[in-house]
Amino acid sequence: MYQIEELPDLKVAWHESYKCLNEPLLEYVWEVANHFLPDYAETDMGMIPVESSAPAIFANRYFERNLSVEERYERSKEMKTFKGTLEEYKKREYRKLDDSFKEKFLTNEDLQNTIEAYKLDISKFWYLLLFVYDFIEDIGTNAPTLNKSVLEDFSHFHATLLEATSITLKKNNKKSYIVEREDTIRIIQAALQHFVNTYSDIIHSEQDRETMIKQLKDIGLEGFIRNDLSSKISFTDKFSLDISYKKWKFTDMFLFFIERRKATTIPNKKVKVSKDKMMLVSRLIYTVGYDGKRYNEEYDSEGNKNRMLSNLLRRYKNEKFPSVIANNYMVVS
Repeated sequence: MYQIEELPDLKVAWHESYKCLNEPLLEYVWEVANHFLPDYAETDMGMIPVESSAPAIFANRYFERNLSVEERYERSKEMKTFKGTLEEYKKREYRKLDDSFKEKFLTNEDLQNTIEAYKLDISKFWYLLLFVYDFIEDIGTNAPTLNKSVLEDFSHFHATLLEATSITLKKNNKKSYIVEREDTIRIIQAALQHFVNTYSDIIHSEQDRETMIKQLKDIGLEGFIRNDLSSKISFTDKFSLDISYKKWKFTDMFLFFIERRKATTIPNKKVKVSKDKMMLVSRLIYTVGYDGKRYNEEYDSEGNKNRMLSNLLRRYKNEKFPSVIANNYMVVS
């Protein structure tokens, strides 16, 4: 059986994720996380994407997967990521990272042959699979509901207001107020900047997620979380993504990772090795349990090429993926 190199306990808080950059086993995770789950920083040019906090979140979730709640609490206290009591810690919602399909992954010869053909490191690829699966379960299982994101609108408004020389208000599509006084505009600009700074101070503090959410609610920013701005997140209504949506997002993330890579012939292999990228993703979907053995077979009983995943994606080619928010990874997708 193939061997997986164990990821060490990095003990890096989410806001210091850059400290994980030099961990070789997270190389593939970084590649996908920075594309799909970037953080954002405020600059003179507006909000720009920076290194994702997701690799650190994933590394901590991976190490904590076999710890008791008391052990997780002590570890959080040591890392200074939770300042409350054990009783308060136990009230937090917790979904364990699931790696129960490890043997299924390692013993699938067809899958392993394709991974080898693409010259992928088996350990790094295993952690990428765990990360993608954990993230999709995070946005797809008992996640807070979310309406349309306003991140881009807010960033544009913020940048424009800082340069504004007049402000026009409308009511029922009619101008109701126009201000051109420089001091009034500066007060509005300063108020918005205070709003941005307050939000930034909270989300970059060394506090647990629940405390941050409470602080945002207390000052009227309950619609904001982490480095994404979203309109009216509901913290009480929960939903679960349909399995077809999970397969859709799963495929999107893995095709991004594999699209620039090319498979080669494996020397001395006496069996046919699939180099089909969609087949590789299809077998990964089977591995994590999103579908059955039919997704693992390259051909059906009549010798026809497996097109099940391609057909699924074709169904959604004109649709937009639903707006969702992650419980642990604290991003909007």
